Amino acid sequence: MRLPAGLSPLRHRDFALYWVGQCVSQVGSFIEMTATTYLLYAITSSPVLLGLGGLTRAVPILTLALFGGALADRVDRKRLLMFTQASQVLTSLLLGTLVVTGSIQFWHIYVIGFINSTLAAFDAPARNSFYPSLIPRAEFQNAVALSSVIFRLSTLLGPAIAGILIATVGPASPFFVNAASYFGLIGALLLIRTKAFAATGPRTSLRSAMRGGLQYAMRSPVLPLILGTEAVLSLFGHNSALVTIFARDVLHVGPEGLGLLLSAVGAGAIVGTFVLIGTGELRRKGAIMIFAGLLYAAALVAFSFSTSFALSIAVLFVLGFADSFWGAMRNTIIQLAATDAFRGRITSLVTFTSRGLTNTGQIETGGIIAAVGPAVGGAINGIVIGTAVVLIAVRSRRLRDFTSSAQTDIAEPVAPQPG
Repeated sequence: MRLPAGLSPLRHRDFALYWVGQCVSQVGSFIEMTATTYLLYAITSSPVLLGLGGLTRAVPILTLALFGGALADRVDRKRLLMFTQASQVLTSLLLGTLVVTGSIQFWHIYVIGFINSTLAAFDAPARNSFYPSLIPRAEFQNAVALSSVIFRLSTLLGPAIAGILIATVGPASPFFVNAASYFGLIGALLLIRTKAFAATGPRTSLRSAMRGGLQYAMRSPVLPLILGTEAVLSLFGHNSALVTIFARDVLHVGPEGLGLLLSAVGAGAIVGTFVLIGTGELRRKGAIMIFAGLLYAAALVAFSFSTSFALSIAVLFVLGFADSFWGAMRNTIIQLAATDAFRGRITSLVTFTSRGLTNTGQIETGGIIAAVGPAVGGAINGIVIGTAVVLIAVRSRRLRDFTSSAQTDIAEPVAPQPG
């Protein structure tokens, strides 16, 4: 059976194993993420303390992500992933045990979140830079799209499953389910036959490698702009804390309703991603990225003023749809701008600005909602995002007009200086 062009990377055994393993693991991660947010808010009833949970997860990403990227460009990425995945099995089991025994305190969630984010600072760069070695370079763009499907499926299925598990089995069950899900990727890694990653080029210190990665990114004509866009979205975009607060305090729904709200974002995103796969290559990536960013900002403002559960689900679906196009264009431009030798470090910068600042963004969410209320706070965030997108569109013609052929515009790798 001949697969459509957009699914062609799945013809390769090792990539297919890795893709399926990641699907299982990532769905489990979103199950636990939703359960953790719900549990922390149930214990504290405080938007500020809920936001502080994001800070404990942000600090390791912000401080260690680039180091993790430099390490991913130097060691066997497969072994590094085996270690990070196995370690997270233990933290999920510990958290589930604390909940089921009634011993859980809010600071336990902070500490375990800190540990998991420390592991994620090494896991994410290795995960995102590993799959190019599993497929021919000619199929790399399709692999990027399929990798985004993993995230979209996870945001669709994970929150809904978490809500059902909490309501029917109990608040501890999502953590045990997540612990089991890590074995999906661990098993795939054990079965993958691709030879171990071998670093090329002169051996330098990790500090020099990190500095070289930053120099490479800053010399690119587009990477700083994309990373800046990621940062604004991460700080002011939608997150689980925002939706959790709206679910309980504005829409007055329980865990099942929270799961449906979060899954609406995932549903819109997965539809958008499949539209992208079916459409194929989109040449005007910069223009599409800017339009999708403006649609996202408008949807966030609309959600902020909605008091109807059904309308909120519909608006979040549109938000997820816009986010899929926005994210796909940003990630595609990033991949076009990065060479293999710097891929771990460049993806670690994306991890820094997305996962790290997203967790920090929960502090912003808790603080602004506590200060001005959910509707005004959410609307302000949407306006900030829209303003940032407009400024990039007006001030940067290079990014606005970015197309697939613009990849030749990218700066050459910079040799790290001895450190």
